[in-house]
Amino acid sequence: MTAFMNQFPAQMCQILAIRDKFVDVSKQSDEKLSAMIEAAKDFRSGMEPLKKEVDQLQTRVKNLQFCIEGLSHVQNFYKTGREVEQTIIQGPAANLTEYLKAMDRIKDSLVYFNQNDTDHLEYTRLSTLLSNGLKALHNYFGEILNKSFVPMPSDVLYKLAEKDDAISLDGTKQEQVSPQTMPTSLECESVSEESVRILQEISTWLRKATTLVNSKEGTQKPHLHLARLFHSRGGGVSMDGSSGSGGYQISQSLAQYCEFRKDLMSVSLTKLREYQKSLEKNAQIARSRVTMSGSQVNSATPGRRRGLKAVGIVWDANSRRGVANDIREADDLDSEHYATSLSAFLILIERERLLLDRLNLAANSHEAHFAYNLICRNIITDLMTEGGAYVRLMNRVISRSEFYMIVSLLTIMRRIIDLSSTIVETLKTVSSLSQPLTDIVNRFRAQIKATFDAFLQQVQPGAGSSQVPPDATVHELASNVILFLEKLFDYEITVGTCLTWEEVRISPETTFQYLTTVDSKPKMARTAFGQYIFRVTTSLVGNIDKKAEAYSDDLTRIVFQMNNLRYILTNLKSTGLQEILNEYDNTAAEKLNKILNESKQVYVRACMRCVNLPSLAFVNQFSQRRQMDSKERSQMKDVWTNINQGISNLMKQHSQLSIPDKELREELRACLTRELIPLYQTFHDRSLQTPFTSRREKYIKMTPAEFQIKLNQLLGLVPQAAKS
Repeated sequence: MTAFMNQFPAQMCQILAIRDKFVDVSKQSDEKLSAMIEAAKDFRSGMEPLKKEVDQLQTRVKNLQFCIEGLSHVQNFYKTGREVEQTIIQGPAANLTEYLKAMDRIKDSLVYFNQNDTDHLEYTRLSTLLSNGLKALHNYFGEILNKSFVPMPSDVLYKLAEKDDAISLDGTKQEQVSPQTMPTSLECESVSEESVRILQEISTWLRKATTLVNSKEGTQKPHLHLARLFHSRGGGVSMDGSSGSGGYQISQSLAQYCEFRKDLMSVSLTKLREYQKSLEKNAQIARSRVTMSGSQVNSATPGRRRGLKAVGIVWDANSRRGVANDIREADDLDSEHYATSLSAFLILIERERLLLDRLNLAANSHEAHFAYNLICRNIITDLMTEGGAYVRLMNRVISRSEFYMIVSLLTIMRRIIDLSSTIVETLKTVSSLSQPLTDIVNRFRAQIKATFDAFLQQVQPGAGSSQVPPDATVHELASNVILFLEKLFDYEITVGTCLTWEEVRISPETTFQYLTTVDSKPKMARTAFGQYIFRVTTSLVGNIDKKAEAYSDDLTRIVFQMNNLRYILTNLKSTGLQEILNEYDNTAAEKLNKILNESKQVYVRACMRCVNLPSLAFVNQFSQRRQMDSKERSQMKDVWTNINQGISNLMKQHSQLSIPDKELREELRACLTRELIPLYQTFHDRSLQTPFTSRREKYIKMTPAEFQIKLNQLLGLVPQAAKS
């Protein structure tokens, strides 16, 4: 401890010496640092003027470079015409990419001259080049369209449109069409990827270029001359469907595409009708050959055969004179052709949707929707005009009682019902078709209903002529009514739908949605059709009864009524109309049969009065007599004379009557045999036992067996043995 204390002062002195030395060094460093800072400040002050000079020099260099570049750019504007002229002359087909670059240069140069010097000769030259270039570009676009797209083959379009009716012209079913022979609607186009690329490049360039020249940015002058050059080369169509510069417009390329596709669709539908006519013409030739060879076409073959036109399908030129002269004046109006065109039209619309989606020429869904409308507008107008002609024609022929022509409207209406699901989907793409399609459907439906009502009025009791056939056969009215109802049989759902439309109260907006449901609810339609058959049949029977009053004798009157009743009942059953009638009233046929049976009894009583057979009381008063006075003998002779004369009169009267139904004749023979033969047999046998004359063969001219033969002859049912 003592040693440490002895060393401590010496160590403290060393520490203090080091401190003093550090203080001296620090002072020296501060002085040097201050001197350096001052020197730096002096250097900085001296560099400020130099820096400003350097900045000015750099600015001058940049300005000079900008001027050089600007001058070079301007020189390029003046050289553009010479450099791209050859490319424009060669056209876009040589090299589309280089051609579009050249067109960009021309456009940019024109923008420069439009802002700076529109009087320069180069401006005129560039304007001419742009005009010619745009013309060549549109022509090339059209060439690609013509090369890539052709009308859908008529046979393919026909098979697609009639996919549910694969019946050949000779009435036999066609073989199932394979996917290879029945291409889809899009595959029919077979457009190459190269063509798609070219169309898209041209469309994209035209859209961008048109957008640029129509834009107004900042204080720049509007490019009016440039815009006119673009619009003069098919500058689009406004959204209201008119050409012009007002309002929003679709692009030039899309407008050109729509115009091309519109014409192509029209050609496809025109060729389709020509194809149908050729099929029908060939079918007629084939049938004539079959007829000449002695063969017969099997009319029972199921399905509809092309060329075997049902009455009422075709309106010839004479029938539509003054009503539809604006539609193919030289041709007939064929409702089956029209129905096929409706199906084909929907197929073509779907094809347009698929194609436009693939080509991607529309900027957005709104523009695509308008493009569909532009393509379809003329076709739907033509179809609606033709449809209106059918309605006007039907309205006119009602006054001539040509009700069978309703088949024309029913054929079209049935096709519309079949297509309702497709139409609903189509309207999602082209909603502008909703109004015209709904209007024409309602016109068809209203005219069909009006025709049914008018026909019902025509068969009301007392309506029509009072003339009746002299032989009391089936009246023409009865046959016409049955034929009319039979024509409606193939359209039972369509007929029922039209009859119940007002009852269901369908709004125009839900027209096609409702039509998609009618096939799933056939009972309502069949019941409505059955009710209509009941009303028509009831009115017809009343009308026949009223017409029967024109006959002077009861026998002819009742034969006339029976003939018509049996004709109605037989044909209701044979045509299948009775099954539909039963949907409404399953006792209707039974009631008509009851009326017929009552008429048979009236007929028998009329025949008995004509034959003058005596009553059993008269016969019995002479049955036990062995002797007769002259008065009684004379009375018996008069009775037999009246019987013979009555039979003769009955035969004569029946010779002037006609009972065409064999079963009815058999039934009447059975009734007469059951009622007359026993009476005649009894009176004949009693007369043989009564001594009223010594020459019975003079008065009793027929045995009961011979009387039976007479009754058979009366109804045209003479057995072979009797004839011999």
